[in-house]
Amino acid sequence: MNFSQAIKSSLIEKYATFKGRACRAEWWYFNLFIILVAIAVSAVVAFATFGSVDWEYVATLNETQATEFILDTNFGTATKLTSVILALIFFIPSMSVTIRRLQDLDASYYWVAPYFLASLTGIWMALFPSIEPSAVRLDAAGNLIFIIYCLAFLRPGGYEDNRFGPNPLEEDTY
Repeated sequence: MNFSQAIKSSLIEKYATFKGRACRAEWWYFNLFIILVAIAVSAVVAFATFGSVDWEYVATLNETQATEFILDTNFGTATKLTSVILALIFFIPSMSVTIRRLQDLDASYYWVAPYFLASLTGIWMALFPSIEPSAVRLDAAGNLIFIIYCLAFLRPGGYEDNRFGPNPLEEDTY
């Protein structure tokens, strides 16, 4: 499965399909696509709203004051809004491809619970950013969960049929 096939499968053909299996390439390419879209959209938003911040004034503030000031500007508001919109757009296809990837590894879809909670935490942190130590630790825990899933998803799925269906790579060859 190549990049375009993975994106087509995840976003169009199986947008909210939680049954079946997803190969490694589909999950990895879909997450790469999300990262590339987030970088591109964030860059456009940042360039469009960067001038709304008085950077000379920010330089006179301490770290906490500067963070609060920047988050209250058009730059901070646009960045938060963009993050939340992208997270909501990709939430369902991300959950579906993750569940299908877990099923490719012959693991129950219940194993998506930590990933689901980390995703919700990420959306919450995008809506209500904070530099409180507890919020920073919560966000770091979400990132750690994502890294653990990345490591787990390096394993190939079984080549034979499992309880969730046939090998997704075999389906493409017919």
